Amino acid sequence: MSEKTLPPEVQQLLIQYQTLREHQARIDAELKMVEAELSDVENVMDTLKNVDDSAELYKVVGHVIVKKSKADIVKELEERKELLVVKRDKYRKQLEFLNKQVNELEERIKEALSKHGLSIE
Repeated sequence: MSEKTLPPEVQQLLIQYQTLREHQARIDAELKMVEAELSDVENVMDTLKNVDDSAELYKVVGHVIVKKSKADIVKELEERKELLVVKRDKYRKQLEFLNKQVNELEERIKEALSKHGLSIE
């Protein structure tokens, strides 16, 4: 039985493909983390809507619990939410672009393989 080695062109495309897939996975993981934090922030903001403005609120800062006004906490949460929405949108765009690149590269790999009489099973 003789083993065929992949042509250098195909090997190079496969390396690019693997790199793209790894980058795609990292961006997807970052997106999921941002979406989870955004959901948490939105839940806290919804909860605070039902809290009286004069209520005593505390926030964990590192290893310390700090007393803060509801207005200050809501302001911080709104700022955090804005930042997270920007990050989420950026990651979504990156992921969309990477998905397109991966699909195009898959087609190039199939073409290169068929040019050498090989196919993906």
